[in-house]
Amino acid sequence: MNMYIGENIKRLRRDKNITQEKLAEHLSISCQAISKWERGETYPDITLVVPIASYFGVSADELLGVDRARDEQKILDYLAEYNRLSNLGKDKEKCDLIRGAYKEFPNDFRIIDKHLAMLIYDPYIDDYDKHQGIPAHIEEIERLCDRVLEECTVPGFRYWAMSILNDVYEYQGKHEKALELLEQFPDSHWSKGLQYEIHFANIEDDEKMRYWRSKNIDDFSGTLIYKFRNCALDSNSPPEERIKQFFKAVEFIKLLHEDGDYGFKHYHLCELYIYIANSYIELRDYEKAGEYLDLGLSHAKQYDELPEITVHTSFLLQGHEFDKRKIYSGFEGNDVKRELSAIDGNSFYDEVRDMDWFKAVIDKYRPYAKESKC
Repeated sequence: MNMYIGENIKRLRRDKNITQEKLAEHLSISCQAISKWERGETYPDITLVVPIASYFGVSADELLGVDRARDEQKILDYLAEYNRLSNLGKDKEKCDLIRGAYKEFPNDFRIIDKHLAMLIYDPYIDDYDKHQGIPAHIEEIERLCDRVLEECTVPGFRYWAMSILNDVYEYQGKHEKALELLEQFPDSHWSKGLQYEIHFANIEDDEKMRYWRSKNIDDFSGTLIYKFRNCALDSNSPPEERIKQFFKAVEFIKLLHEDGDYGFKHYHLCELYIYIANSYIELRDYEKAGEYLDLGLSHAKQYDELPEITVHTSFLLQGHEFDKRKIYSGFEGNDVKRELSAIDGNSFYDEVRDMDWFKAVIDKYRPYAKESKC
């Protein structure tokens, strides 16, 4: 029996102002049976489908939610294709896809969620800055965020809408209003992952508790790595001090991954080692700069060579999986291509481009740069 029938009976009954008792009397069944249908605990006998549909003046397909089931599958297909295109870095194709999905399903909050992302990070806007698509789409963004907060009960969608509104208010100069909004976010202690870990520890389900603990460690460690990195990038420290700060993040990663099962953290190591190389370029220590530029690009190559699923073996992350297919890359080429493209386009390297050490490192990795991830 279709999963939507109980929900549809409840909706039709209320629309026509019919009580459960009256419907039960018409069908010669108990009121408790109607109640169980509407709660989704049981389904009507197949022989009752036509009489119920006739009573409400709808087709059997409408009662069974056949169209809704078909729409649900189409929405899931849209979301799956959106994720696939995200992973491949095909932003314009992804944007076109979700625009079409939103026109077709303007009331589905999963689609609205993705549509908001496309409005903010509009790939058809060439001049990237902190706010990117907000100036171009600010009225629609604000309207959709307000709608999510008024109508949607799913916490994740609501927090995303609040985060977007915070950026909108900041862009508009409404800083007090932005701060008021931030007060509505929960403290980190109330995160879903941490609460799951505590829950399964309390009921002594060790397997699920370990899963959530390792997932939380992986999630929190990613945030900490960005914090370590930003402490160096945002400081006015001399290059020697920044190098020390970047190495703290490297050491932290190695502490977590004693087995070298870095998974996504190959990306972090690539980034950190290239920042270290850049600091050595500032110091005119080109031997060290070449060493760490090579190390950084080697981690980009290792990231590209990862299987779709990496199962961590290091103690703190044991059993936790990294699924490469779920990563939004924002770049169509592979990771080596992305890094080399960034280096090629960065004037910072102009003073060293013709030096033998620099050309040797870049030429070493050119053959591994691919225009697509496949």
